[in-house]
Amino acid sequence: MRTARARSPEIQTDTNDHTTKVLLLNCMDHRLVDNVTRYMDSRSMRDRDDQITLAGAAIGVLAEEKSAWGETFWDHVGLARELHNIEKIIVINHRYCGARKAFVTPECGQDPEAEMKLHTVMLNRLAKEIRSREPGLEVELLLMNLDGTVQHILIDNEAVPLNPQCAPNIA
Repeated sequence: MRTARARSPEIQTDTNDHTTKVLLLNCMDHRLVDNVTRYMDSRSMRDRDDQITLAGAAIGVLAEEKSAWGETFWDHVGLARELHNIEKIIVINHRYCGARKAFVTPECGQDPEAEMKLHTVMLNRLAKEIRSREPGLEVELLLMNLDGTVQHILIDNEAVPLNPQCAPNIA
């Protein structure tokens, strides 16, 4: 038999206040759960964001091998807009990502510059898709290191050239 968990006192229980401004997409990697929580806390966003967690974050949404994950992401975005009036999507990819190895190639992660380029490309492809499918939503792109430090990734409309061995297989 399942028992209900007690609510933390800082969690709002007012059912009339059921809106949030942000949907957070991040990776499922257990090494980053606490770091993502601390980062969002540092932005005063505790209990103020909707979340969707997929292996690889942007890479998982765009991976051809996992097209159902992309569909799930877009369903969540639509529902978050409808129910909670989100205005922004924050996407956090991270270094040394296993999904990157699984869906792209393991070699890309050996060179930090190539890995950075790959994440920049994938994050920007997702940002472009979000702006196309969901006009009016802001997008913020981040790359987290395993120590919890965060790099902001600029949204760029130009394609960043990739080494052919690091070219992602995306839908």
